[in-house]
Parts: sequence; C-alpha cells; structure tokens
Amino acid sequence: MRVGYALGAFVCLAGSAFAQAAEDRIVAGEVTEAAPRATTEIQLEAGQAVTVSTQPSGGFDTMLELLGPDGRTVAENDDREPGDLSSQLIYVPQVSGRHTAVVTGYGGATGSFDLVIADGVEFGLSSEARIISESIVTLERQRPLETRPVDLAADEILVVTTHALTETLDTTLTLLDASGTIAAQNDDRGDGSLNSQLVFQAQEAGRYTVELGTFEGASFGDVVLSIAVDPHAEVPFDFDSIERTPFAEYSGTIGGRDTEFDYPLELAAGETILAIAEAINGDLDTVLRLVGADGNPVALNDDRGDGSLHSAIAFTAPEAASYTLELRRYRSGESSGDFTLELSHVEASVVDILQELLENRVTLSGPELTLETPDFRVHYTLEGVDASSTEYAESVGEALQAMLDSQVTQIGWAEPVRDDDGRYTAYVADADGSMGVTYPVQIVFDNTHTADVRETSAARTVFVIDNDFVGMGKEASVHSLMRATATHEFNHVIQFGYDSEEGLDWLYEATASWTETTTVGADQDATDYVETDFDAPEVCWTTSQDGFDYSQWTLLQSMADVYGDGIVVTMWENSVALDGFETMAATLEPVGTTIPDVISRWRTQNYALAYDLAPMFNSTVRIQHTLGSERGWMSKGGLEQLGANYIAVDLDGVYAFSLRGDDGLELLALAHDGGEIQVIPLGRGGVVDTTAYDSVALMIFNRTMPEAPGVCSDVGYSLDVAPATSPAAAPAYSFSAEHFSPPG
Repeated sequence: MRVGYALGAFVCLAGSAFAQAAEDRIVAGEVTEAAPRATTEIQLEAGQAVTVSTQPSGGFDTMLELLGPDGRTVAENDDREPGDLSSQLIYVPQVSGRHTAVVTGYGGATGSFDLVIADGVEFGLSSEARIISESIVTLERQRPLETRPVDLAADEILVVTTHALTETLDTTLTLLDASGTIAAQNDDRGDGSLNSQLVFQAQEAGRYTVELGTFEGASFGDVVLSIAVDPHAEVPFDFDSIERTPFAEYSGTIGGRDTEFDYPLELAAGETILAIAEAINGDLDTVLRLVGADGNPVALNDDRGDGSLHSAIAFTAPEAASYTLELRRYRSGESSGDFTLELSHVEASVVDILQELLENRVTLSGPELTLETPDFRVHYTLEGVDASSTEYAESVGEALQAMLDSQVTQIGWAEPVRDDDGRYTAYVADADGSMGVTYPVQIVFDNTHTADVRETSAARTVFVIDNDFVGMGKEASVHSLMRATATHEFNHVIQFGYDSEEGLDWLYEATASWTETTTVGADQDATDYVETDFDAPEVCWTTSQDGFDYSQWTLLQSMADVYGDGIVVTMWENSVALDGFETMAATLEPVGTTIPDVISRWRTQNYALAYDLAPMFNSTVRIQHTLGSERGWMSKGGLEQLGANYIAVDLDGVYAFSLRGDDGLELLALAHDGGEIQVIPLGRGGVVDTTAYDSVALMIFNRTMPEAPGVCSDVGYSLDVAPATSPAAAPAYSFSAEHFSPPG
C-alpha cells in the first residue's frame, strides 16, 4: 500500500511494518489443493505478545488464523492492508499453551509462503531499552481514555508507542506533567500508520501521566500500549532551546463556536518573528497561518516537527507591512482545548532551523549516495535496511523522468514545485511497509509553473520509493512495482503543486491510483485496490475508512469515460480556489451534471464491470440480499450517503418494486441483456419484466450528500415486491457487458 500526504509536520497515511529480527522463527509452508490448510504449532505464554505473519510468494493471497489450546479461533486476518496479500496477527494470549497457526488461500488459492513468528511487537527500541509496561488496552465508547502513571528520573527518555489491533483505530498519546499540563503529545507517529509514538526527555525527576485516546474520539478497539525508557531514542527538537525575546502572549479556548482567532501584526522590514501555538489540554490540533495585507498567506504550519500537535512559524518580513496571524484548529476535525500563543523576536536563522526540521524527513541507513537526472536527484544507500543498488537507483531515475513526461507533457498536469536547484528530490529506502510515501516539506503558496493563478497552499515535497518491495505479497516484478510507485508518488508531488490542504481528502489517493492506470500500462498496481470498495459498496463516498480512497479510483475513470481524462486535471485546477465538495461540484457543473448523478452512474458501472481493466479486478460488487419471493425485504440500516446496496432478483415475471425509506433513496434496475447491462431508473418504484433479461439486480442508491467529506451516517429502508400488469420501465443508458460476471 502506498501513502499520501499531510500538512505541517506532515504525517502520512499508510500501513505499519514489522521488522524481522534474527531470532524470529521462520517456517516454510505450502497450501495445495490436496492440503488446503497448512498448520504450525506455537507454544505461547499468557500475557506475552506474539506477532505471526505470512510472507507469500508469487502473488499468493494468504489467510491466517490462530487457534487456541482448545482449538477455537482466537484471532484471524486476511490482508495485512488493502492491496497487501500477506497476513499478520498480533496476539496476547490469555492462557499459556500450544496454539496453532493455520494458513489457507483466499478463495481456494494455492501457493507457498514463509510463516514468521516473532515474540512481542516491534516498536523500534534499542537493546538497552527498559520496558516499563506492555499491554493490550481496549478503548470503547464507555471508556474512551486510558491513563497510566510513569515515574521518570531527570534526563530519562520516555518512549510510549501504540500498535492498533483493530484495523480502523486511530490512536493519540498525551503526556501530562505533575501539574496536569501537556508536556508532549502525538497523533500519528509518521511511519504512515495511524499508530502513535511519543518521545520525551524529562528535564527533572517527577511523576507523569500517559493518556491513550483516539483521534476525535471517533474510533474504538484494541491496541497494544508500550511504555519504555530508552537511552538511545532520538529526542525531538526542543523548541525551548531557541533563543528569543517574547513581545506578546495570548491564551484562549478553541471549541464550540469559538474556532477562529486573529491577531494583527505590524512588522518592520527585516524583522523576524517566531509564533508558537501550544495546546495545554484537550485534543486540540492547532494550525497557524500568517496572512499579508493582500489577503494571501505567507507562512503556514500545522504540526511543527517535534511529534506534537503544536504549531510554529518563523518569518522574516521582506518589507514593512501589516499582517494577520490566524490561529485555527486542523480543518478535518473538531478538536478542542485551551491554547497559549507566544510571539517572539528571533534571529533570521531560526527560519532555516524550522525549515530544516521538515526537510530532514528521510534518513538513510547507510552512507548516502546521489544520482542525478535532468529533473530528479535520487538519494540511495548500499547498506542497512534501506540498501539497494546503483543499478536500481538508475532505473528509478529513468522511471521518474518518464513519469514527468507522461504526466506533465502528455496528460497536461501543471509542473509541480521544484527544489532551489531545479530538481525534485526522491529517496530509495525502506518505506516502512508501504510501496512509497510523499512528504510536503515546504509551503511555497504560489506555484510559478501555473499561469494566471496564485495558489494559497502549494507545497514542495520529497518522496520515497521502496527499495525492494519484499514481503508485500505482490506477484509483479520489482521493476514493475517500482514503475507503478514512481508514477503514483510523483502524482502526489504534482497534487501538492496545486493544493496541499484540499478538504476533499479522497482526491489525493484516488487520483494517484488512477494515474497509474493512465501512465504505466501493465505495470499499474491500482487494480489490486478495487476489492475494498467493491466488498463494501454501502459505505459512503469520501469515507475516512482505510483503503477506500485508493480503491475508488474507478470513480475518476467513470468520469473520464464520459467527459475525458482532462476532467481529472480540471478538478485539481479548481482545488486551488475551492475546497471540499465545492471542488468537485464546480468541476461537474460545466458538463451539466451533479455529484449524486455521477456517483450513481459510477455505482452502476461497478456492477457492470464496464472498465477496460476489469479482467484484472479481484472482486465483484457485494450482493446485499437475494429476492427469491414476493415477501420483499427490509434493511435495518447501514446504507450510507452516496453508497449503494445491490439486491439480486431471483423471480420470473413482471413485478412492481417499491422503496420505502429516507427521501434521498432511489431505486434502479440493472438488467443483463446479452452484450449489455441496461440501467433502468425506477425512482421510488417501478415495474420490471425479469423474463426479458438474462439476470436482474436492483440497486438502492442513497443520493443524500454527506454533511462534509468523511462525515457519514446511514439509513435503512424497506423494499416491497408485487406482481404487476403495467408496462415495464425503460432503460436510460447501458454499459457493455463484455467483462460482466454476475456478483456472487
């Protein structure tokens, strides 16, 4: 799985990885038609965590199950992440005894694999670390917060880490000092996962409190919480070490109706200021923006680069002018709490110090080597976990040059923001279980490569392409995966040249995945992601659930099939001035359509499998229910905004189907007629002659728009069936059934 983007200290979204240690037990296995279950016995001790994972060969899609001493299933996993066919379990047994790991193939698949059994959970601690505690914590609606006291000696380095056992759990960590003031905090640890890691060096001895919660209190589940002292842990930059002269201090509370605070500033030419906003309680995630007299931003920061959610801006005024410092909370959440804001005079060099925190996002495991092409600088090493080869780095450089030509010259994307020397910076390194990752490192606001428009949050980036793609369960060659990743990550670079703060978050990964299909041909990897959305079509479009943004690249293809590939570029051009749903609505209005209409057509196209790449899809849409009688059917809930339920019809005759439920629901019939899938709008009800078609399904579509991207809720409905004599409804449009396979 690849990762995307974030702002400020720039966190990214992707999966975690388990580091294979020398003492791990590795068992080679094979699943065959004659032996479809490969079993391995494991002796486990109560309370001691174990990580069991598969490393499949040749694209083998494994399923992993762990049986307790009594033979009952205690844990199971299919795919480690969307698009990753390997499996992984992290389990803490309640009782000691002989457990059994069972490996099977998804859908009856066969193949070979290595089973890796490792004690504990890999948190990256040194060999001299002292574990204070390591336990599984259950966060639930009734108990969304877990606290643990910790006693630290002066100068001890505390490392607190989470590893979610529940897939959708997004953890947060906060450390409070003896007075209850926030001493350190972390949301996402920066490895692309939603896990958290907090590193803090105590200035003086005392008792501290670790608070474990979830982002916005919106997810619940099980998580491994590790608390340790590690003398070799890398301590984040200490902002208190910056020499400064404070000239103003403010405090306030963000929450409820109070979410925006503005502070006017008069700066002299050459004057350098440092603004530091810190949350002192709650889950507040601050954002600072400095705006010039013309209304355009000149400095911006979300997370300042020390692992906290605090913000910091250093800025040197080029001339005497009036400015406004804006303090907000992070746009995609509703965090709240008290804050302090300190404004200080500092040396101009502090601007470079803060920028360097963001520039040095990637550190290679061995001596750094550099390869230059006309437009790219590729950093790589021959040693350690990031090791590759000069030949591989050269192939990365060649691929990136080709992707620049394909995306900018041929497709028509605006050229993204370059480094000062005119190149783009890429790294070949272990991408921590992802195929690649892109980090925005500097908000430059205006991309000089776009004509007649001034961006307000264009960003310069660095990006990583994995060095070997080992353990990802991919059948494709390393060269093929590298090319797919190169075009995917470079598209993120392009996206940030338009807007690094687009509220329609779905657009980032969906566009990058779609770009694979338009630029690298058979090397694309996007078809591996389709399964996530097809398996849960009832989930709302723009959901924040893992993997759907990658999977829903097919929506962009559905739009391109009707309006041309250029509509995707147009949407990003609109993102410069617009945000969220407005970005897409403004793109669709000139072509005479709306978001619900486009989503409805896409949901029907998914049923029909009417895509050129459909033969490579690993799934069909999930059938919610089969109507085999005239009793009808009732759904108690689960159909989210802009989601769809597919109902197979196993009835012969002329029938009237009617829908009862929320006003935003509509009914469509999907009829397979030889070489076509005909789409028959029925509104709230209509007549279909099932005998006229090879097969018929109904699609219940929820046209209601979410309140905001990712803010989703669900409804239920009733579907009534009765024999009819009135004329059948006519189809409105159709798709080719060339690749159609009846969903099962």
